[in-house]
Amino acid sequence: MAYNFRNRNLLNTRGAYLGSSGSDSESQDDSDPDFLTPSRTPRRSTQNNTARAGGASSIRNLSGKRSRGNGEERLGVIEEDEVVWYVAAQSGNILGEGKVNREGILCSCCSGQLTVEEFEVHSGRKTRKPYQHIYLAGSQVSLLDCQIEAWEDKEEEETRKFNNIQPASKAVDRYDDACMICADGGDLICCERCPSTFHPRKWKMQIIPQGDWLCPYYHLRCGGEPLDLMNPPVVFCGSSCRKIYEGLHNLLGSQNALHDGLTWTLLQRIDEPFTGSYGEEEYKRIQCNSKIAVAWLVMNECFLSTIDRHTRTNIVQSIVYNRGSNVTRINYSGFYTAILEKNDEIISVASIRVHGKRLAEMPFIGTRGEYRRLGMAYVLENCIESTLCSLKVEKLVIPSVNQLTGMWMDKYFFSRVQEERLVKELSLYNTVMFPSSVVRLYKNLAMLPDLNLSPEEKEGHF
Repeated sequence: MAYNFRNRNLLNTRGAYLGSSGSDSESQDDSDPDFLTPSRTPRRSTQNNTARAGGASSIRNLSGKRSRGNGEERLGVIEEDEVVWYVAAQSGNILGEGKVNREGILCSCCSGQLTVEEFEVHSGRKTRKPYQHIYLAGSQVSLLDCQIEAWEDKEEEETRKFNNIQPASKAVDRYDDACMICADGGDLICCERCPSTFHPRKWKMQIIPQGDWLCPYYHLRCGGEPLDLMNPPVVFCGSSCRKIYEGLHNLLGSQNALHDGLTWTLLQRIDEPFTGSYGEEEYKRIQCNSKIAVAWLVMNECFLSTIDRHTRTNIVQSIVYNRGSNVTRINYSGFYTAILEKNDEIISVASIRVHGKRLAEMPFIGTRGEYRRLGMAYVLENCIESTLCSLKVEKLVIPSVNQLTGMWMDKYFFSRVQEERLVKELSLYNTVMFPSSVVRLYKNLAMLPDLNLSPEEKEGHF
């Protein structure tokens, strides 16, 4: 069919949209690339001595410390100062007793303030599954069951379900109202097979094609069978992509020790039903999902509402939960979340997505207020870069607000995206779109030393 342009400007209702990297506006130290402090602070719960959390990496998150979101606290009710027991798996004997507080667990025998893992060791065990063996004395429910209950809560499920966007009842047609490349409206050309739309100038079209036009994002399986967007298969364009995927998958949920009590972990939401066996993989999956929920709360502290003005989708939340969508522009499947923890508290969070060996994107990185100006984001970014280097990913791309572009370039050795090939790739790979005021920067990871190489292997490696 011949295409008539659709002028979308009159259909657009612009809302608040902030989604670029920045720094703590109160900080005079530009060594920590954290994001702008939001103009609103999370509201405290009106409930007394009761905390709700969506599962977390430590008891402090289950008891509500920094686990607030939009004024509502999460499921998994634990009373302040509620008694917990460490129960031996075989005998059922109580090996340790303590009380929950906002810092972790206060041991009853020595009055020591402990994390969940420390409480297990203090009780004479080292199963590496402390949540499975620590029980609420009153209800005799394990902390692991609290995490599962919180994850399966209906409100929590809403944050991670597939984002199936349907045209409004009064919509002119089924197509997206924003360009896939720049996220703006205007005169758009439409794909015949999917809701995606584009400004012709973004593809440097001299003339408008006649007949059916398919966008670069519309893919078919071999043989021409359309993809099921609700259950997309894991497919690879080559062996390098497979190795990258397998490398990232092998890192999921594993804590990596750093210095000064810091650890970093790579997370991704894993939607597999719980079997109740609580084997090694299932336990890791529960912890991974629980930390994802808390990572979102950290991001929510760091950013103003980042809402797609056309679909009303919460962009940051969808990225953290790696939500898929039938609209390619807001399809955030494939995202990973990297977290930096200190004594089991998540203090810094970054979102990354790898587009084959050519590039990875990191649209968001944020640090909790009290840990800013301490170089925490720098530590986390270095961990991400080292991992990408070991997987042979060539470039890391980030967004930056104008006032921080100099900091990223001078202190972190990023450069402006100007190479025509890279500009085109950013469009083809469906990277996260930002307003035109946001600057795209990149770092050539191929020029960085691979910190995972042995001294012998490093010879001649730049």
